[in-house]
Amino acid sequence: MANAMTEHSKKLRAKTANEYNKKMREQGKIRTILLRLDSNLADRLDNVLNELGESRPTGIKALLDFYDKHK
Repeated sequence: MANAMTEHSKKLRAKTANEYNKKMREQGKIRTILLRLDSNLADRLDNVLNELGESRPTGIKALLDFYDKHK
C-alpha cells in the first residue's frame, strides 16, 4: 500500500485539515453553516452541482453572484 493511503497518513491529513479549519474559523476567515432543506430541494441542488462539477460552497457563491448581478 502506498504510504499516502495508510491509516496513519489518513489520520494525519484529517488532523491537519481540522487544525487549519479551526484556525481559519478563529480568525473569522471562514464560517460553518448548517442548512436544513426539503429532501427534493437538496437533491435538485446536488444534481445541478454534480452536472456542473461544482461543490456546494461554489454553487452558493454562484447563486449570490447571480443575485448581485441581477438585483
